[in-house]
Amino acid sequence: MDHKLKREHGFIHIPCHELDIFILSDGYFGVGYHQPILAPGIPQDIVKGELRNLYLPDSYYEAPINVMLIKKDDRIILIDTGEGFYDEENAGQLLHSLNAAGFTPESVTDILLTHAHRDHIGGILSQNDDNVFPNARYYISRKEFEFWMTGEPDFQKSKNPEGGKPGIPIVRKILSAINSRLTTFEMGDVLFSCIQTQAAPGHTPGHIIYTVNDGDLSITNIVDVLHSPLLIARPDWGTQWDIDFETGVETRRKVLENCYQNRTLICSAHLPWPGIGYINKVNDEFHWIPKVYNHPFVINLKTEPAIKAV
Repeated sequence: MDHKLKREHGFIHIPCHELDIFILSDGYFGVGYHQPILAPGIPQDIVKGELRNLYLPDSYYEAPINVMLIKKDDRIILIDTGEGFYDEENAGQLLHSLNAAGFTPESVTDILLTHAHRDHIGGILSQNDDNVFPNARYYISRKEFEFWMTGEPDFQKSKNPEGGKPGIPIVRKILSAINSRLTTFEMGDVLFSCIQTQAAPGHTPGHIIYTVNDGDLSITNIVDVLHSPLLIARPDWGTQWDIDFETGVETRRKVLENCYQNRTLICSAHLPWPGIGYINKVNDEFHWIPKVYNHPFVINLKTEPAIKAV
């Protein structure tokens, strides 16, 4: 049997108090075997043993692209835009999922960019260079914008220093195309009065995580701090996708510990769909605990006790 399961467009609705949160599927990406993208330099037999311990496939690596949307009064706030047309075989499903959830590209008023990797900004322009979200304003951390757009980006602290360079022209083309509608912010700023941004460097210099707050309910999106349950159990193994590998490891361990200590409800761009759950710790090892939900399209947070943010 073919191990690949074709992902149709889909969404999860998270009703809160004054906000409505949606997790939209953009599909997934697949890179073959986990190494060397994940766990570079770790002996293969050790990696395969850990994958089996976690009940993860030990012969291929696929990860979803989970995109958050927040409805706040008359504002429709999209967090990142998925792959767009760059991977139409497995990804690029965001617009279908957006429509399934009851929204249109024209209805999106604001787009927060967590960082400038292609699977997060690729959906901004169409293949004909048209604006996919014609009425949206964009927001990105100043540090992230300056890394890509000022001087020559430095990848020397990555485990694959040449790997990020082909993406530079794409990033510059996309960010230049939206420059007149782009606002930079400082990491730590609160956006739209409900989104607390927080620096999470390593994956990229200006990479952020963010907490959506609605009264006593909150959910923290750790975005690309993690790409697999493997990196929850083994945060030090890291990934070649981190522009600064050692800082990425440090950030990952700090975020995991904070999430565990505070019992934070989190979601992630690339943990198994829909990427919502908790971090547990047993015998000094972190574990992923998916959020329980009993309806195929709805996760209800209102029945839970107040959850602390990171």
